[in-house]
Amino acid sequence: MDGPRTRRCTCAAACAAAVGLGLAAAGAVPQQGSADQQRPTFRTAVNFVRVDVFPRAGGRPVADLRAEDFVVQEDGVAQTISTFEHIVIRDGTAPESRADPRNVREANQMAGDPRNRLFVLFLDTFHVTDSAAWHNGRSRRPGSTVSRLPAETRMGPPTNIDRALDSFLRASLGPDDLIAAMTPEMDPEALTFIRRPESIEAFLGTTWARRFSSDDLDPVEERYFTCYPPDDPDHRYDGVAVEMVARKREAQTIQSLRGLARRLGELREERKGVLIVSEGWALVRPNQDLARQFKGTAPPQPPGIHVGAGGKLAPGTDPRTYVAADWQQCEADRLRLANVDHRREFLNILDEANRVNLSFYPVDPRGLAVFDQPFDYRPAAAPRGADEAQVGRVSGVVEDFERLRGRLETLKTAASATDGLALITSNDLTASLNRVVADLSDYYLIGYASTNSKADGSFRRIDVRVKRPGVEVRARRGYRAATAADVAARAAASAPPDPEAATRARVLAALDRTRAERPVRVTGGLAWAFAPDEDGRPRPLFWVVAELDGAAARTPDWEAGGRAVLTVVAPDGKTLFDEDAPISPASRSFVRHLADSSITAGEHVVRVRVRGAERSTADILEQVRIVVPAAAAEAPPGDPVVFRSGPFTGRAFQPTADMRFRRAERLRVDTAVAGPAPTVSARLLDRKGQPLPLPLATAVREESYLRIASAELALAPLGPGDYLVELTVQRGPRQDKVLLAIRIVP
Repeated sequence: MDGPRTRRCTCAAACAAAVGLGLAAAGAVPQQGSADQQRPTFRTAVNFVRVDVFPRAGGRPVADLRAEDFVVQEDGVAQTISTFEHIVIRDGTAPESRADPRNVREANQMAGDPRNRLFVLFLDTFHVTDSAAWHNGRSRRPGSTVSRLPAETRMGPPTNIDRALDSFLRASLGPDDLIAAMTPEMDPEALTFIRRPESIEAFLGTTWARRFSSDDLDPVEERYFTCYPPDDPDHRYDGVAVEMVARKREAQTIQSLRGLARRLGELREERKGVLIVSEGWALVRPNQDLARQFKGTAPPQPPGIHVGAGGKLAPGTDPRTYVAADWQQCEADRLRLANVDHRREFLNILDEANRVNLSFYPVDPRGLAVFDQPFDYRPAAAPRGADEAQVGRVSGVVEDFERLRGRLETLKTAASATDGLALITSNDLTASLNRVVADLSDYYLIGYASTNSKADGSFRRIDVRVKRPGVEVRARRGYRAATAADVAARAAASAPPDPEAATRARVLAALDRTRAERPVRVTGGLAWAFAPDEDGRPRPLFWVVAELDGAAARTPDWEAGGRAVLTVVAPDGKTLFDEDAPISPASRSFVRHLADSSITAGEHVVRVRVRGAERSTADILEQVRIVVPAAAAEAPPGDPVVFRSGPFTGRAFQPTADMRFRRAERLRVDTAVAGPAPTVSARLLDRKGQPLPLPLATAVREESYLRIASAELALAPLGPGDYLVELTVQRGPRQDKVLLAIRIVP
C-alpha cells in the first residue's frame, strides 16, 4: 500500500510489562504489522521514560533493528525495554491538498496523536537581522507610543531564510504534519496548529526581523527611551535605554521558549520539534553599573502639555494615558533588568525541554555568518560596564568575532542538550531545514521504567547503543527526574478538579492576554433580556465595548472620534446583521447591545471595524467570539460589562475594555439577568480566592429590555496587584456567581 507514511513495531511483552509496572495504557495494543490501528501510548508513572533513538549507518537510517538490538542504560544501570516502536514517515503533499483542523480542540487532538509530526516555527524576531529593516541608532525615528509599528510588506526580494522557510512549508511537510508559528511577543497558550501554512507564509512576506531595528519599538521600549533619553546633553543616561531594550527582548525570548516547552509538554509526551530561527543570544548576566543611582537628577519630564484636574494646564504627558512615561515603572524595570541572569534561565529551558521530550533545531538565518553586526550600525553610547555582547557597541573585528562565537555557541548548546541539530554551518538554508524533517521521519521510540524510583529531581544520564557494528546512535541524553513536589502536583492534577479554582485561574489568565498596546481595545460577551421570547425561553443578545486608548485619542487619526461597524456572523458563516456605533472624542468608548431574533445557539463572531473620523487613515478590525448555549428554561447571568470613573470623568462611569485600573478610580461591574428580579451580593477576593474586607455597593436596575445586577467598588485602599470581583446572583433556589479579574497598576 502506497500511503504517506508507514510504521513497523515490535512490542514484545509490552502489555504485560505495563500492567506489572502499574502504567496506564491510553489505547489498544495493535497486532504487529497493522499500521492502521492505534499504537499503545503509555502515560507516565513517576519512573516511566521515553527515548527517541536515531541509529544511522553511513549517514542513512537503519530500518531493520529490533528491541533486542538496543542496550539502554540510565546512570550506568541497564534498563529493561518495555515499549518499542519504529516510526517511519513519508512526506509529499502540496499545501492546497491538506485539511486544517476545524477548531482549537480538534487541532490539539491532532497534535496529541504521536503519528502526526509536530513542528513549531519559532521566529526569534528580536534576534534576527533584516538589512532592509534596521536603521541607524543615532538617528532613531520615534515609533508610535500607542502600539508597535505595523509589520510592513517587504519591498525588496525575499531573504535567503524567507525562501528556505517557504520551501520548507510547501515541499517538506507531510499530509498529517502539524505546524504552528510563534514569535517572542506571542502567548504560548494561543498557539494554533495548522496544516495549510498560508498565514505563516504571509507573515514571512513582511519585514518581521527586528534586530538592530532601532525604530521598531513597543510601548514599553518607547517608555525607556523617554525616561532615559540617549541625547541627554549631560550624558547621564548614555546607553541605558539601549541596554534595557536589549535585556528586555532577550528576557522575553527566553520566557517565550520556556512557556512554549511547557505548552508542548501538555499536548503530548512523544517527540516534538521546535525550529528556532535566530542569530543566538548573549545570555546577559547582572550588570551593577546599569543599576547605579543617578545622583543629582530629577525624573525626566515628558514633552508636551495637557489639561489636568480642575481644568488647569499642566506640563508633560496626560497621566490618564497608560503608555505615558512612568519614571517609577522605568526605575523598577531598570533595577530588575540589571540583575537578570539569563545563563541560568537558559539552562532551565534546556531542563524543561528534556523533561517534556522536546528537541530544538536552531538555524542561523545568515547561513555561515562572518560578522555579528553590520559594519555601518551605530548604536547609542553604551553605559559604563555594559555587556558589549548584548548592547552591541561598535568595536574591532576580534571583539565582534567573540560576540558572534558566543551567540552561535548558545544555538549549538540548545541543539546538543535537547538531541536536536544545530543548523549553523551551511549557506544552503533549504537543505538545512530539510534535515529537520528527515531527522523526525525515521526513528525508534523506546520506553522503559527506570529502576531508580526516587523522586529527587536529579539529572539522570541516558546512554543508548546498538549491538550491531558500524551503527552510530543519537538519542536523548538524559532527563530531570520528578521531585516530590512534581509527584504531588501530578496527583493533584489527576484528582477531581476544584471548579472554583479552575475558574479563578482562567479568569486571572485573561489579564495577561490583554492586548493593552492596541490603539483600540475591543471586548464583548453574552447577555439576556429579562423578558422571555414567545416560547417562554430566555432571549440571548450580545454586548460589545470598544475603547480608544488615551494616547491614540489625541492623534490626528482619532482626535475627532470615530465610527464602528459591528457585524454579527452566525455559526454557519452567514452574516446576520450590521450595526453602526459612533465613538465620541469626549468619552472615547461605547457599549452597544446587539439584539435580534436570528441569534441562536452556537458560536457567533462579532466583527468590529473601527474607523477614524473623516480624512483619517485609521482602520482597525477586531473580532469577538461569543458562544450562545442551547436553550434552557433558565439562563445564567450574562458576561460582566465593566465601567470606570475617576478624577477626569467625574461621577460618570464610562465602559472600558481595559482591566487595568488606578487607585484613584472607581469600578462598576454589570451583568444582565434573565427571569425574576434577583438578590445580589458581592465581595472582593485576592488571587487565591480569599475574601478581602472591602465593602461593595450592589444594586438591581432595569434599562430598556435588560435587568442588570450591579456592584460598585472604590479602588483607593488597594495596592498594585491582581484581584477578583465576585457577584452572587440569587433567583429563588438558584444561585449563580459571576467572576471578574482586575489589575491595579501604579
